[in-house]
Amino acid sequence: MSDTVGRNDRAVHIVVTCTNRKRISVPEHLHVGSLKFEDVTARCDEWIERLSLATPQASAGDMYAGEHWLIARRLAEVAGEQTTLWVCSAGYGLIPIDVPIAPYAATFALGHGDSVSSDTAGARQWWELLSRWVGPDKGRPRSFAALAGLYPDSAIVAVLSDPYLRACADDLRAAASRLSNSDNLSVIGPAGRCSEIDDLVVPVKAALRSTVGGSLLSLNVRAAMHVLKETHLRGDAVRRPLLVKLMSDTHDAAPEIPRKPTGERMTDDQVRAFIRERLQYGPTSATPLLRELRNSGLSCEQARFSDLFRAEQRALDGGW
Repeated sequence: MSDTVGRNDRAVHIVVTCTNRKRISVPEHLHVGSLKFEDVTARCDEWIERLSLATPQASAGDMYAGEHWLIARRLAEVAGEQTTLWVCSAGYGLIPIDVPIAPYAATFALGHGDSVSSDTAGARQWWELLSRWVGPDKGRPRSFAALAGLYPDSAIVAVLSDPYLRACADDLRAAASRLSNSDNLSVIGPAGRCSEIDDLVVPVKAALRSTVGGSLLSLNVRAAMHVLKETHLRGDAVRRPLLVKLMSDTHDAAPEIPRKPTGERMTDDQVRAFIRERLQYGPTSATPLLRELRNSGLSCEQARFSDLFRAEQRALDGGW
């Protein structure tokens, strides 16, 4: 991307969450869980040293896999030719989609073996430390704030899962202040997940699935594709108030999705499919997933769910 295009007020920088699924197996030493330090700074220093010595094996665009990524990598196509796609990675930080990287396993989600920290404060510190590293592509912006500072007249659209949104909250707030217009920054995802930046969010609701299709794991990126495509077809600039209106209009027009009867007991195959869907979107633990399942009106015994959850974790190839 030329510098002229990057500074154009019609240029768009889309940043998407990476995925747990990799097309290349992850060596043991590139799992965050193998780090020996507990202190976040020491852990991150060791992690950066390991990644710096690792041999890149594929571009970021070709490294990730799964339904979420299949849709995510198409966002630049629908948003127009002046669009650049970036990845928000717990392993590498902010990286362009075309940069070569090594397979790795790291996540901002809490309670996983490869979690970068045990709490949100540590995850935010980890992101800040990664942004100070030169990264795999020297000279490119390493944070949302740096991206906004370099291209203040462009639009930045962040399509982030909850753990990544919370980890990057301070950076996103700083980015909004560096843009020539704070409306140029949009965070597409569920509302109410991070109070510090809720005013920057373009809310995505589950009812949109009836319009955009796909599973819950790809809902954010499919919703983003829908409103970005509409914006491009209208010939309008990508601004948060417009995206909010388009998303709201789409939600209001969406047909209701029939829900299963409350308390309906699921088969093992149904439970495993539910778990697989969410593990593909990002690492988590059994407890919040079981709570989500039960809140949706479905039923599964805790012990059975835990056994099936562990079985699906063992079956997964690749990592975060």
